[in-house]
Amino acid sequence: MDPDGDMTQFQRILAVFPSLTSKQHEVLMFVAENRTSKEIAWELGISESAVNQRIEGVRSRTGSPPRAELARAYRQYRQDQNQPEQDEACNPLPEKNPQVPTMALFDEDRGRDELVERLTLADGATFTVTAPWQEEKFTRVVPEVLDGANAGLSRTAAMIAIAGGLLLVAVFGLDLATKLSSLL
Repeated sequence: MDPDGDMTQFQRILAVFPSLTSKQHEVLMFVAENRTSKEIAWELGISESAVNQRIEGVRSRTGSPPRAELARAYRQYRQDQNQPEQDEACNPLPEKNPQVPTMALFDEDRGRDELVERLTLADGATFTVTAPWQEEKFTRVVPEVLDGANAGLSRTAAMIAIAGGLLLVAVFGLDLATKLSSLL
């Protein structure tokens, strides 16, 4: 109480807590842990706006204190009620993830390629990725002469031969066209 006999704002906040709903208490437990609205929504499986509505409902009944002061007051209220800091709604994370195997990642006996099999999840889907050149199911398009040690030189010679052949076909075609036009 202040010198005039009135209740302080902190005491007014504490006086409102017993009349709150269980859902408001549930949200305030997380607020007392300095969690964000998004974190609280994730933990409780509700929307962030629902969390904010519950917090604002409490703030409007307590005189609109800042969120930090509301958290401090709720921690004090819980301590006065002799309630433990953690309740059923706020369970700690398990120490071990049950899906990941608990074994050493690298052994002297095993190669690094075997690591993939050991780190797959028990309920995960298996994917096999094979590069197209690892499994040749088609016949070779390029002759081996053009795909060997001297591939660059062989390919250049092949391109020159093809270009020369096309040039000869064009010259003979034009000569034939000229002779046929002179006959008409």
